[in-house]
Amino acid sequence: MNTDDPIIAAIEAHRQACAETCAAYEHQNAVEHELATGVRVPAGEAENDLQWIAANDAAGEALAVQDDLALKLLETQPTTVAGAAALLTYYVDAVTTTQPEVVFPELDGNGRPFESRSIDEPRDFAYFIVRNVAAALSNMAAAGDAIEQHGAGELLTGLAHRVLVGAAE
Repeated sequence: MNTDDPIIAAIEAHRQACAETCAAYEHQNAVEHELATGVRVPAGEAENDLQWIAANDAAGEALAVQDDLALKLLETQPTTVAGAAALLTYYVDAVTTTQPEVVFPELDGNGRPFESRSIDEPRDFAYFIVRNVAAALSNMAAAGDAIEQHGAGELLTGLAHRVLVGAAE
């Protein structure tokens, strides 16, 4: 697979963030369990312990990073067919398996994280993944049509001419 496609790095960054979020929540649960089963904190008051608060904050921060990187999956357009396939495969694998560490944020109709004050209807994350891949494939097809219409040599010569003229100006 062509690793020059920027979507591959975006997928790997999201995958890593998901693993880090999972680890942060596991740590938070371990702290909560330790506090609740011990005599340190009465039952139901673990949320007031500084150790638990720190673990909860770390888990929340990890989830925020994960959500930001999920949005990068929508903002980063694949530049190759292999990259488009990798993005679709990553999403399908994540939602069709029991991978609790891989989650995607709920988005409004414009692809922004859904907030209660939004007037737009929420859309499934898959809609925006498919829209991104469709746009990428459309761009690739258009580039392919341009090469076929003008011939690869003419297209490259024209691009080189524009670069040289632009540099001279």
